[in-house]
Amino acid sequence: MIKIPPEIEYVLDTLNNSGFEAYIVGGCVRDSLMGIVPHDFDITTSAHPENVQDLFEKTVPTGIKHGTVTVVSGKTPVEVTTFRTESGYKDSRHPDNIHFVSSIKEDLSRRDFTVNAIAYNSQKGIIDYFGGQADIQNSVLRTVGIPQERFSEDALRILRLFRFASTLNFSCEENTFKAALKCAPALEKISGERIFSELYKAVTGDNFQIFTHLIQNGGLKFIKICKVPDFSVIKSLTSEKIAFFTFLYLSSEDIYETLETLKVSNKLKHYCADLNILIKKDLPQSKSETKLLLCDYSTETLFDCFLLKSILTGTDISVQKKMLEDIVEYREPYLISHLDIDGEIIKKMGYDSIKIGKILKHLQTVVIEHPEKNSRELLKDEILKISQ
Repeated sequence: MIKIPPEIEYVLDTLNNSGFEAYIVGGCVRDSLMGIVPHDFDITTSAHPENVQDLFEKTVPTGIKHGTVTVVSGKTPVEVTTFRTESGYKDSRHPDNIHFVSSIKEDLSRRDFTVNAIAYNSQKGIIDYFGGQADIQNSVLRTVGIPQERFSEDALRILRLFRFASTLNFSCEENTFKAALKCAPALEKISGERIFSELYKAVTGDNFQIFTHLIQNGGLKFIKICKVPDFSVIKSLTSEKIAFFTFLYLSSEDIYETLETLKVSNKLKHYCADLNILIKKDLPQSKSETKLLLCDYSTETLFDCFLLKSILTGTDISVQKKMLEDIVEYREPYLISHLDIDGEIIKKMGYDSIKIGKILKHLQTVVIEHPEKNSRELLKDEILKISQ
């Protein structure tokens, strides 16, 4: 039985009781049938956007040109999209023409894979015209209709095929798989952000090694991913962030160019760039060396570096991990901001701004080596000592 949250059921009931058809559709139905609790629920309906806006108090016209209105039910935003067909895909991504239709079957026929072309409501139950339930039971991905047509319409579906195969641990139906590889050159037309989104979701999947075929076929060459990585290494990493970096580290000819092409966030770009530098450094052998690294790199990045080194090289990192844990737990100082003294206090001791900077830098070096000296009086004594 498919469980629908009350706020979603309210939207469905309102539409159905107003003379329209309405169903939850796509991934939420697929996940429910697989015993996975969905995070998001999308609704498809025979009601046109203006009908939806009239029926609900709070709506946002998020994609009204494409038939999508976001209904705010309680505090939950719910995307409601009119039954539609699509035609003409000059950019291999977006339809040139959209036509609203009255048939749920026509709407489901435009969708990418059979497992995503299933609809449901509590009145009519499951609507499955294309064998999606059977494919879920058999853990198979196949397109709705002719594979090459589906991938030619929207090249992003190629990456979605591999992403679903990875995250759902499904196999690909033979004709679907062959068509995806044949159409793979069209991926170059897809925006870097969309490609990144699919790869990032896929990296921690149980079947991520399926990307071997796409890489060997040259499907990701345009983002400098040309080498087949050791997928067993990536699969041992449960965090998407470090798994994504490791995938790039092992497969990209130029990590920095790949990151630029994929237009990742500055935060992720800096994380990957820092880890790419750290992974090539020797492991720190003392707390002082660890603290010097912490002056330039975050605690998270350093922990991830130790973990990745241990996996890639088999190195025992227990000593480095313990040193880093102790520094964090006991809040041992290593930055100038951690000093129990600041520039204003030093200025009152009679030093000018040029000397203050040099003094703070010296004190930072002192407390990195001797954290027990990080008290105001001891630091003042140290200032007096170096000034003699």
